[in-house]
Amino acid sequence: MADPAPARATFGTIALLTSLVMLGQMSISLYIPSLPSMGHALAAPADQVQLTMTFYLAALAVAQLVWGPLSDRFGRKPILFVGIGVYLAGTAMCALAPGIFVLIAGRALQGIGASVGTAVSRAITRDRFERAEAARTMAYIGMAMAAGPAIAPVIGGQLQTLFDWRAAFLALLLFGACVGFATWRYLEESNRDPNPNALALQHVLGAFGRLLGHRAYIGYTLVGAGAFAGLMAFTTGIPFVLIDIFGMSPAMFGFVPAFTVVGYFSGSFAATRMTGRVRPARAVAIGSTICALAGAAMLGVVLGGLSSPATLVASMMVFMLGFGIALPNASASAMQPFARIAGSAAALQGFLQTAIAALGTVAVATLADGTALSTALVVGAGGLLACAGYFLVARPAERAAP
Repeated sequence: MADPAPARATFGTIALLTSLVMLGQMSISLYIPSLPSMGHALAAPADQVQLTMTFYLAALAVAQLVWGPLSDRFGRKPILFVGIGVYLAGTAMCALAPGIFVLIAGRALQGIGASVGTAVSRAITRDRFERAEAARTMAYIGMAMAAGPAIAPVIGGQLQTLFDWRAAFLALLLFGACVGFATWRYLEESNRDPNPNALALQHVLGAFGRLLGHRAYIGYTLVGAGAFAGLMAFTTGIPFVLIDIFGMSPAMFGFVPAFTVVGYFSGSFAATRMTGRVRPARAVAIGSTICALAGAAMLGVVLGGLSSPATLVASMMVFMLGFGIALPNASASAMQPFARIAGSAAALQGFLQTAIAALGTVAVATLADGTALSTALVVGAGGLLACAGYFLVARPAERAAP
């Protein structure tokens, strides 16, 4: 069984878990300012360039279904090493890609590797902490991670201006190597009782079936899925809106995500303050409602002909405020009942959330009409899904539980 949960997470624990999750986050944020110029350099249209995000997210989603059970069977640390190795190979492939389709393949391999950090870090958190402390720990990780999406596009914009789009992937290669070293040097194994049956087909299907049949788990997972889909829709669509439609330079665009990260940081900070004062379910209700209202506001701005960099970014800041409040509490609430299959629970949660986000990026590209409408539509739908996941699925399930 897992060791007794400590009263508080240490700074070192938070820093290490943050670095693992940021494998996936930095791989999204750092190359965003290069998306338009990448298309020009590789003679690829915008919809093909956007597939580098879609395939990355799809791989990030599916691979978690493998890493989670593997970490239940063999432990968290060795599986992290394998995944980081795959990530480094995929990143090198992206940096050397001669054409768009090789780049898309490299992004898929990169996503497979990056997903190990997302899945296993959640399992480690569940191994070590109970529900309230897990939510608090995830909120602190969210606060620390807010710096990544804020700083990465600024760095990416400067790398694009000084060099070209390949420089972003070389920077990610260096970052991945540093994360691998930190994992080897500082991570302690948290799975003290590996399950020898974790990879048996009957066990895997039984675990996933149990999770899919747990309404509260599904509801809380949908909260994160809707919020993440809104974020990925904005992340994928907004470079083309602001750079191609509003004429913003890549270097200037690099500062735009910093504004939305202010919302996410504020929400994560609020989530840490709520711990012990507000029930996790109540925090999820507040955060998901904010996401729904902000998504509706963005759509209203676009349909009302009031689109501008200021109005689009401001509404996304509010969306991210709700995201920061809802996500750590929803993730902790979903994971709490599943100590013995924490890896599988984290994997399925990550898969569902990332798969829905990937579909959101497909919708943005498919519905693109040269305006901000497709982005606003998917952000609005994501906020609505987050709100429905709690109020229509998770809350009724928890109230009906004995």
